Amino acid sequence: MTERWAIFALIPCIVLISFYATGCGQATPEETVYKFLGAVQAHDSKAMRSCINPEAVHKAADGSSEIARQWEELQRRYLGEPVNWRMEFEGIRLESSYLDSDRALVRLAGGKCELYNLKEGAWADTGKIDFSTQDFVPLYVVSKEGRWYLEALDLYIVYGLESMAQL
Repeated sequence: MTERWAIFALIPCIVLISFYATGCGQATPEETVYKFLGAVQAHDSKAMRSCINPEAVHKAADGSSEIARQWEELQRRYLGEPVNWRMEFEGIRLESSYLDSDRALVRLAGGKCELYNLKEGAWADTGKIDFSTQDFVPLYVVSKEGRWYLEALDLYIVYGLESMAQL
């Protein structure tokens, strides 16, 4: 009987360890944005997704809305093989405005992003953002159970960065 109780006690521990081992959310809004940008640069889609509010991801995965159809297109564009895009971030500086204890806006206030596309087997520089002179939409970050998540979906942010870099 005690073995059965030990197993039941172990299950919540395993779930909590799995939740934190995947890197879901971060302790501060700034850490979440830095982790997200690092994941974009590394093409680590799991790490990118771990920075996004799980409720927002669930809505996009619904499959029946216009957002879900747009989401499918973005997945084909950015996560399909072969990967033909790359972003490099340098010297990123953030500024945060806390709206309340569970919501914040994080602005990319300095640093650069360079965009490269694969053309004829070579990486070609296709755009640049200087965040000290160009304003990128502030990233809305929310706190859920003590962890901070981006509210916008990961590939929408990547699309926004790409669009801005090509201006």
